[in-house]
Amino acid sequence: MKKLFFLLPVLLMPLFASAQQQSVPSIDVDGASELKVMPDEAILNMNLRELGMKVSDVTNQLNKKTKSIENALKKSGVKDYKFVVDNYYVNINRIYTRGSSKDSGYVATQNIRVVVKHRDNDLVKIVESINKSADLSYNVSFGISENQKKSYQEKLLELALLDAKRKADIIAKTMGIDQIRVYKVNYSSGASFQPTEYRMETMMMKTASEDRVEPTFSPDEQTLSDRVNVSFTFIHK
Repeated sequence: MKKLFFLLPVLLMPLFASAQQQSVPSIDVDGASELKVMPDEAILNMNLRELGMKVSDVTNQLNKKTKSIENALKKSGVKDYKFVVDNYYVNINRIYTRGSSKDSGYVATQNIRVVVKHRDNDLVKIVESINKSADLSYNVSFGISENQKKSYQEKLLELALLDAKRKADIIAKTMGIDQIRVYKVNYSSGASFQPTEYRMETMMMKTASEDRVEPTFSPDEQTLSDRVNVSFTFIHK
């Protein structure tokens, strides 16, 4: 029986806490924010792939192509870029046909990523150097650099909080509430930064250099948004 008397208050504590929270008068509002910004960096993604009957052959050809791209970038005249090489794979080239499989040599793949500040001249030089160095397909995407992301995230959250405060003030004024104060803030979303992608394919140009036409890049503004929920409490008169 003593155990029963001891457990009863413990079990009732959540109920008391819930009743206390429900008794707090509050104004719950969602604060929203939005910014339109221009991307400040371009990302070129390339996937290299080589087929052959020997591992040594496919890896050697893959390494040569990677090296040719790296050397072309160095000769482009662009200084401020990042050259990232990862995801190096060598696998059996297994071909599936009508429910059966057949091994035919080996396949070697590797991903290359080049990140450059979005300045028209530098980006064009990078793209042209890749076009001349190897026959491959790639895509170009425009995004926000890490330094800029932090600045935009802080600004978006600040604007969302101000929007929540403005909405709560309007509600309080309309409902005849003299004074409100922050009771609880719920924030978990964070701003979303989705890059804008342009897909291109290199062509080994055989025409004279004066016939070459440089690529044109004109990315759109990116819309960034954020949201926060704020509860304001007040005293009934």
